[in-house]
Amino acid sequence: MGQWVIFGFGNYLSDVFDIIHSNKGRVKAIVNNIELTDELSNNLKRRVSLLGYDVPLVELGDFRPSDGDLYCYGFVRGRDKLTAVVKRAHGIEFSPLVHPAAYMGSNARYGEGVIIGPNATIAPNCKIGDFCLISRAASIGHDTEIGEYTVISPGVSIAGMVEIERDTMLGIGSTVIDGIRIGSNSIVGAGAVVVSDVPDNVVVVGVPAKVLRKNE
Repeated sequence: MGQWVIFGFGNYLSDVFDIIHSNKGRVKAIVNNIELTDELSNNLKRRVSLLGYDVPLVELGDFRPSDGDLYCYGFVRGRDKLTAVVKRAHGIEFSPLVHPAAYMGSNARYGEGVIIGPNATIAPNCKIGDFCLISRAASIGHDTEIGEYTVISPGVSIAGMVEIERDTMLGIGSTVIDGIRIGSNSIVGAGAVVVSDVPDNVVVVGVPAKVLRKNE
């Protein structure tokens, strides 16, 4: 599937490696956009060493696009800010990265830079916005719309006709019932069960999910 350049890295990086390799691709380089501590550097070196081949770390200011390269992200939060910088400087497009073990229902659509993990189920007529992350074993119900930069964590279960706005995160194993709207820049805690609409800019937790605080 070609040579992939990964922008940034975080806890999800190893999953990104796996999806690339499952598509018979190879990691060409990782672009760094943060100041590295010893802990971060050692963590990255350990993960790369498990690939079995060398992957250079390129500083963001030294990055130059090459014909034929494919681009994706290796971290979760804050991608919108880096996207604006990279697109303005280089005009590149980010490719969708979908694990071959993911299921895509009829008329399901996804945008630029979307990442979909193994055993994720995207039901018919779903619309997944640009730069969303759908983690392994997540289930997205029919006719659901998910706004750009949203993160759906492993094992999340979303029923049908749900609307999730941009830059929202659903924690591991959370559940959303039919017809719910979840506002932008909100966080649903791990294991929460959402049975009523969630406003913008809040954190909700519990069963049933209730507002804990503002998301600042």
